[in-house]
Amino acid sequence: MGADVYTDSVASQAEAVARVKDAEIITINYFDGDKTLIDAAPRLKYIIAPAVGYDWIDTAYAATKNIVVVNCPTFVPLPVAEHAMALLLTLSKRLPEAHADMRSGLWKPNDYISFELSGKKLGLLGYGNIGKNIERMALGFGMSVSHTNSKSTPEDIDQLFQNSDVVCLCLPLTSQTRHMVDEKRLRMLKKSAYLINVSRGAIIDQTALIESLTRQDFAGAGLDVFDGEPGSSGTMSEQIMKLVELPNVATTPHSAFNTPESLDRKGAEVLANIRACLDGKPINVVNL
Repeated sequence: MGADVYTDSVASQAEAVARVKDAEIITINYFDGDKTLIDAAPRLKYIIAPAVGYDWIDTAYAATKNIVVVNCPTFVPLPVAEHAMALLLTLSKRLPEAHADMRSGLWKPNDYISFELSGKKLGLLGYGNIGKNIERMALGFGMSVSHTNSKSTPEDIDQLFQNSDVVCLCLPLTSQTRHMVDEKRLRMLKKSAYLINVSRGAIIDQTALIESLTRQDFAGAGLDVFDGEPGSSGTMSEQIMKLVELPNVATTPHSAFNTPESLDRKGAEVLANIRACLDGKPINVVNL
């Protein structure tokens, strides 16, 4: 079996369709694995998402065509968990504000009252590989940890928001989780609480988030992901810019996964998935 390898990003969905039309196995990122693309590839048997998430692939439609969708769930949990803790420390220790003052020549140590992690309650919305790594790190800081998962009730989730000093989102984006964090739940957060998102931006109602942070309903948010992230142009939307400019927000450009070590693991995991598909024994299946 031959293989076509592309190292560039597609310019359009039509170009993506042209590239995959004769394939039996595809890896797909940065373009939609939608009904049109799936229908354009009549020989297609397997779709590999080279990431933990796979929300850009129509997994349900693929299943109706007996196409197996698999993901790569193990290469990113460590760096993403580290990044979540880095965002929390950045906010809780008020590092951007202190650094900006010092760059301006100001020395104001008494202005920076920070937030100790020890003894605080961390609530994890999602408890997969990333959540478990965050838990391990948080316990090392002396935090207590609770979590919800796919079996939790709406009442369980509400309780987590009401009781936690820090809420961290580390769950996949699905039709059930989209806008799970809405205005009602944002208002449940303690005034002193922090919200960290290292999962997918659309899990939060972004309009409600901007309004809540502007009102200072809670202490702040650390965000690595956003709803409506830029494509290859890199041009951020007006809504994302509003978040970036808020003084109680720390942001990074969906870069939590990006370490040399994790990218090496990613390559190995993609190859392992390809080999498993070639053997007719797919692993990490998400849709069947």
